[in-house]
Amino acid sequence: MIVAVALGSFVAMEGFTYLTHRFVMHGVAWSLHRSHHESAAERFEANDVFPCIGAAIAMAGFAVGFNVPVPNLVAVGAGVTAYGAAYMFVHDVDIHGRLGRMPEVAVLERLRRAHAIHHLFKGEPFGMLLPVVPRRWRALARTVDADAAVSRRGRVRVPPRQAHPGPETADALVA
Repeated sequence: MIVAVALGSFVAMEGFTYLTHRFVMHGVAWSLHRSHHESAAERFEANDVFPCIGAAIAMAGFAVGFNVPVPNLVAVGAGVTAYGAAYMFVHDVDIHGRLGRMPEVAVLERLRRAHAIHHLFKGEPFGMLLPVVPRRWRALARTVDADAAVSRRGRVRVPPRQAHPGPETADALVA
């Protein structure tokens, strides 16, 4: 039962991440997240506060779960922590190369291209491990220079007023 709770928590985190990324990071907390969409000259960016908040919540859950004790809370903390580690590896290490360039792996390249679309338009896809690229942008996802779009320096930019293009803009980019 504990393993099922941990696995369920891991899976549920993708939905939670999507909602947080879409409505918090690209909404009320854009002032912090914006640093992630801009060229980064420093090693750290304001956006790095988000994983710190997630880690603090998981650690609080572990503390309560171990000391009360509430084994299911420990399992949730384990699932959340495992998702955070996977997210960090995929997003920070592989996609954005914060520890250097990783060798290409097909499934990770798909995630890199999906995230490049997000950086180009500051819109969908907001998910990380199971991103859903809108149908009209799938061809663009196969052709975009993902490395340039997600590079920590000299990122490709779409002007802020065009951050969420309509179908005609996305279709023109694919043509």
